Amino acid sequence: MLGLAAAAVIAAMGATPVAGGEPPAASAPAQPRPTVVLEWEAPAGCPERAQVQGWLDRALADSAADPAGMRARAMVRAADDGSGLVLELVLERPGAPVGRRTMQAGDCHELAKAAVLIVALAEDPEAEVDEPIEPTVPEQPEPPEPVEPEPPEPSEPTVPEQPEPALAESPTPTDTAPEPAPSPERRPQIEAGLRAQAAAGISVLPSTTAVVSLVGALWGPHWRAELGASYWTPVTSRPDGISGGRIEQWTLDARGCGLLRPGPLELPLCAGLDVGAVHGRGRGVTEPRRVASLRLAAAAGPALLWRPTRLHRRLGLWLGADLLVALVRARFRATPAAPGLVYHTPPVGARVGAGIELRFR
Repeated sequence: MLGLAAAAVIAAMGATPVAGGEPPAASAPAQPRPTVVLEWEAPAGCPERAQVQGWLDRALADSAADPAGMRARAMVRAADDGSGLVLELVLERPGAPVGRRTMQAGDCHELAKAAVLIVALAEDPEAEVDEPIEPTVPEQPEPPEPVEPEPPEPSEPTVPEQPEPALAESPTPTDTAPEPAPSPERRPQIEAGLRAQAAAGISVLPSTTAVVSLVGALWGPHWRAELGASYWTPVTSRPDGISGGRIEQWTLDARGCGLLRPGPLELPLCAGLDVGAVHGRGRGVTEPRRVASLRLAAAAGPALLWRPTRLHRRLGLWLGADLLVALVRARFRATPAAPGLVYHTPPVGARVGAGIELRFR
């Protein structure tokens, strides 16, 4: 009997809650994780929205990040140039700037996986997503601003590299640059000119006489060559005051010069020969004679040439002087039997003159 009573008491105690104890709480059902809402528009042949949403949910299944109302809109369309498909992706989150991405690929599945990758990484940079085939990114005038969500912890997450948009090709330069200013006119290395000259002949004929010359010239930067013809006007000589003669001469004048250029001036230093003839005719006698003798003289002397720029340097003013040394000295008598000479070429003479020179182009 005691054994039965003890068993009943023990059974009653096991069914009665212990004083001060609480009954065990029933387990609550698990709440579904919030997810990112994905709006998907794509042509036929592309993955359906449910399939793409499933990829996104699986990518974020183990993520602890809060989507906080994040929405994604993805639209796939044919490229304008017919080269493939274009994905336009817009990411929106309350209180954050709108992110936009545009990508191009030949396969719609590639674009779908790329959209899943971008949305998942924008939600949780540490999300584990199978690496998709990266589509090519068309040229954009400006790269879009990526959405940078705040991480749940202050630790610095490792963000995988994102496909960067290709830089826009710089436009091909056109020939719109202004033409360079024309270079100043280059003077030829060898120039030519013609000079008309008047001079005074001193101590060459019996007295000072006028000399007219026409000279052609060639010159370079540091040299000058001339060939001219000169006429020495007639001079009458009467040594005894009664009989005498009329003396004149012409010459061919050859010159070679070194050319200095002090500033705007030209300074030829010349040497050469005068070759020609001295003509004499008797005066004041019954039987005047007419004779011609050789004229040969060495010449040397400086000159000065100035070409005004206002005349485009085509005309120049010439000043020159020559020292003449007779190499052949002519003699002239009024008659063959005359005792005295009417003319005998002086050993040294000079010529001083001025002229105008025309430079040919």
